[in-house]
Amino acid sequence: MKRSAVLCLAFVLLVSPVFAGGFNIYEFGSRATGMGGAVAARPWDASTLFYNPSGVAFLKGTRFYGGTTLILPTAKFVGAAPIFNSDVHSTKDAIFTPIGVYFSHQFSDAFGAGISVTNPFGLGVEWNEDFPGRGISRNVLLQSFYISPVVAYRVSPRLSIGVGLDIVLASITLERNVYIFDSEGSPGYEVGKVNLTGNSDVAMGFTLSAMYRGDRLGLGFMYRHTVNNQFKDGTADFSIFNNLTVPNVAAVAQNVLKDQKASTEIDFPNIVVAGVYYKVTEKFGLEFDYLWFGWSVFDKINLDFEDDALDLSIDENYKDSWQIRIGAHYDISEQLTLRAGYIFDRTPQPIESVSPLLPDNDRNDFSLGLGYNFGKYQLDLSYMFVDAGERSTIENGVGKNPEGFNGTYTSRANLFAISFGIQF
Repeated sequence: MKRSAVLCLAFVLLVSPVFAGGFNIYEFGSRATGMGGAVAARPWDASTLFYNPSGVAFLKGTRFYGGTTLILPTAKFVGAAPIFNSDVHSTKDAIFTPIGVYFSHQFSDAFGAGISVTNPFGLGVEWNEDFPGRGISRNVLLQSFYISPVVAYRVSPRLSIGVGLDIVLASITLERNVYIFDSEGSPGYEVGKVNLTGNSDVAMGFTLSAMYRGDRLGLGFMYRHTVNNQFKDGTADFSIFNNLTVPNVAAVAQNVLKDQKASTEIDFPNIVVAGVYYKVTEKFGLEFDYLWFGWSVFDKINLDFEDDALDLSIDENYKDSWQIRIGAHYDISEQLTLRAGYIFDRTPQPIESVSPLLPDNDRNDFSLGLGYNFGKYQLDLSYMFVDAGERSTIENGVGKNPEGFNGTYTSRANLFAISFGIQF
């Protein structure tokens, strides 16, 4: 009986899909968001510190640019027959507010520097209490903060290079219900809940970048290195239901499901960005960006607990992924600019890892935006619709989810962004 409970606990604490590509955020400036994030080849404002840090060498004077994005995601699950009926289960309403804050200064015609604070990895998924997959995930929240100082140098009037440091902090919260199985094939007993939390140690990464800025043509390149986040002091807190009616199950729950320390480490992927901008007319410009994410670093995860019997090594086998971003702007006047963008985002998540933790899929994103300049001030607004469509865990009639939790997920999100800039 005790061995069965331990096996169940291992099932409860699988946290790895939290760090899938669906938790990568790229919307850290409303001007960039309005152009689908395709801004790596042109230094429009101080948010170039995130999109291509070498662009800061082209920004005159001292500048501030900052804002937030309101992300309103929705996801639904319809379980596959014969285990589930056709009931639709939805996530709870949620709002996430990643920030992008930037400060830059040009020390000379050739040399610029700056610092930014962003949240490139972070979101969450919370299901209702009656969700049938609450034994896999009921609530998950990931947050990361990148503090990134940058320096850039113009090696010629049109070409700059940049280097930066990423100082990274991350935290995670995962809530699940706990089941105990007293025999193979048993439907199990729902005995309580577990809340797994952890804060990472300070991690370090770096960026390398270059930008060419011609009168009409712009070229951009950036490399952001992978970051290893170590969660050494995580905690697994259990709460046992007090209405358990099977005595031996209740005894095992009380004796085995005890609060304890847990640790793990996660690698955030390296990223390569290449962009081409062309000013078609004096008022109209286009940019095409290609992004590559090295998600194959996320091949497995090791979980270490105080109780060594619970230690796990889990294969994930994520694939490297890529995005295509296309952005356009049209200057109606010197003050007012309209923008639009499109993104195709290839998911890194194999079908075997699709679960209530992250129902990820290939995405098509569409954005609109406008900007208004008044003197030394700048105000940008944008909207983006993210459509992840439907993805089923059944392929050619065979369920692919390792826990047998098969069905179809539908995911979408609405993003509203606002940013404000000033040139001192």
